[in-house]
Amino acid sequence: MIKHLKVWLIVPLLLIGLTGCGALKAAIPHHVVVAAVARQAQQEQIALWQQLSADQASLPQLSVNRVNVRQSRQVRVADSLAYEVTGTYRYKLRYPQRSPLQKSQVPFTLILHKPVEDKSWQLLEVEGSLEAPRAWHWQSLAASPYPQTS
Repeated sequence: MIKHLKVWLIVPLLLIGLTGCGALKAAIPHHVVVAAVARQAQQEQIALWQQLSADQASLPQLSVNRVNVRQSRQVRVADSLAYEVTGTYRYKLRYPQRSPLQKSQVPFTLILHKPVEDKSWQLLEVEGSLEAPRAWHWQSLAASPYPQTS
């Protein structure tokens, strides 16, 4: 009798433990991750373009697709629950006078947060690196001016 009771207690705990990682992946809608990756890639492109002192009018059009989430895990940022999401994506740059440039398997790491009182997800934008940030702030993904996919 005690053996059967142990089995009935252990099996549900194992099932909860084994499905726990998948639940985090499902907690963040895929379109939110795509929007965040597109925003991050666009901002990196603009920063690089500015370092090259290039004309903003000649900035190539960026499109992001094939976003593949490898891992999601809960983290704490300033006493708020957030998610660190890692994976890869593919992008395409379309230049006005050249053939497009395409790159696959570009790695990304994002920190996403959904405030309880807000309906939109937020992306953590960091100056410096995630390991040693100089400054950071949350940027809403609701009114993203960047394209999500191509």
